[in-house]
Amino acid sequence: MIIDNIRKIYRFFQIYGFSRTYIKIFGRSRLNPFIKFPIFFTLKSKKQVAIIGAGQFSFSTLGYFLKKNHGNCIVGVYDTNLDNSKSFAKYHNTKVFLNASDLISSNYVKIVYIASNHSTHSDYAIEALNAGKIVYVEKPISVNMEQFSRLMEVSKNKKLYVGYNRPFSPAIIATRKYLNVETRLPLTLNCFITGHKLEKDHWYRDFKEGTRVCGNIGHWLDLSINLLNKIGMPTTINVTISCSNLEEKDDNVAITMVTNEGDLIGIMLSSREEPFEGINESINIQHSNVIVKIDDFRRMTVWKGVSLTKMRYFRKNVGHENAILQPFSNIHIRDFSEIEVSTRLMLEITEALRNNNTHFTFKV
Repeated sequence: MIIDNIRKIYRFFQIYGFSRTYIKIFGRSRLNPFIKFPIFFTLKSKKQVAIIGAGQFSFSTLGYFLKKNHGNCIVGVYDTNLDNSKSFAKYHNTKVFLNASDLISSNYVKIVYIASNHSTHSDYAIEALNAGKIVYVEKPISVNMEQFSRLMEVSKNKKLYVGYNRPFSPAIIATRKYLNVETRLPLTLNCFITGHKLEKDHWYRDFKEGTRVCGNIGHWLDLSINLLNKIGMPTTINVTISCSNLEEKDDNVAITMVTNEGDLIGIMLSSREEPFEGINESINIQHSNVIVKIDDFRRMTVWKGVSLTKMRYFRKNVGHENAILQPFSNIHIRDFSEIEVSTRLMLEITEALRNNNTHFTFKV
């Protein structure tokens, strides 16, 4: 076990670099080291951020990139698990709040980041939007249509950002530049994901939390909509769902989508065993005379006619940093209509699984 952990740390160092690996270690262990990465000296930090949910993602990803770019900007943190709040606050030099509403209503808070249990995302976002805050919600923004409808009604003319990060990755940004947008031609997209192996009673599987469709697959549904929107959004999508085990319908599953424009999209999630290096993704795209192959967001190969381009990303980059910094940025901003479409598609697939419906037509 000790040797395996050492190997994992070494591999993560190769994939993510020292600083990210360091904070991932302490995000898991919740120990409080003397030296805390990332280290900043020149950033002028203004405390203006609230964190709702202090789990592993908030600790080692939200907290990391906020500190890296804006210093000690976090006013306070709230989590239903007080130990998580305390360890987060100690590492990130902030204050523990015992009530989410008190944190959201603080006059110091301008931006609220939400990374709590999925079923609570919409309610926290609605409360923060009604309080006049800028809101960033990790995926998914809702786990059912009732939540989604309420959130969309409240969010009109307000600043709401969502943590679907793949469209912000350097590989996908580069891919969009290669796509032919002059003539509407069909797109072929295949995503093969080796995901974390989850126990049968893991909270992700609960329909109240949206299952793994909302917890995981939503990422690649959103990526699909992002690329379709670039070349021209279709009006209908025929969806077929193939489950390898009807007792775990949201796991080891393949989703095939064919649009009225002839686009063909396949998303396959496999989690037979826990991947040693974490989630691994293989993405293949063909559009017109362009072929794109993305290997785990570390390498990318593009064939365009006779030309061949190879790219390597020295640190694995799935777009977290640019996604997280949306509330501070005027550059990396998503077209929110994409989020609306991908969320509705995700929720309809979740409901289809609930009702054992393996085929349906989605109206964009």
